[in-house]
Amino acid sequence: MIMAVVPIVKIPDEILNRKSEKVGKFDDETKKLINNLLDTLQAAKNPEGAGLAAPQVGILKRVCIARKFLPNPNNPNKPLIQDVVLVNPKIISSSKESEPGWEGCLSIPDAYGKVQRSKKVKVKALNEEGEEVRISASGFFARVIQHEIDHLEGILFTSKVMGNTITEKELDKILEKEKNS
Repeated sequence: MIMAVVPIVKIPDEILNRKSEKVGKFDDETKKLINNLLDTLQAAKNPEGAGLAAPQVGILKRVCIARKFLPNPNNPNKPLIQDVVLVNPKIISSSKESEPGWEGCLSIPDAYGKVQRSKKVKVKALNEEGEEVRISASGFFARVIQHEIDHLEGILFTSKVMGNTITEKELDKILEKEKNS
């Protein structure tokens, strides 16, 4: 199967504001879309992506990838990355507790903002094999899943930002200050 890095759609492209269709049949086209999303996400550097949804590559299908960053026992500064494929994802429960956190988006270059999200979510979806899976996520992984599912609904994180969006340079200064305090 030929895999490819495909261009990421950027704002103001209208496709980013449209709702995606459910994947009806798990076929070669679906597998190709999953592989293209995985390749494109792996190739995204500077900034690196934490997830990618089909509308971000111009396809209105309910398919997304959410990255789970795990501690690396060999190198604490370089987390291990597990790409989780979600086809037709649906949040079946979310915690009442929520927290603000920084978010950015590969489709909205150089814009970051704080978004209030549930700390924990449970999701039902199909995996890359077309099998039903249930995933419990918390922390940053839960945030990524919620962000990617928003893409499938045609919702961009910028519509949920508390206050203003800032540039990557401004975010780096804030994070540096937080780290040193």
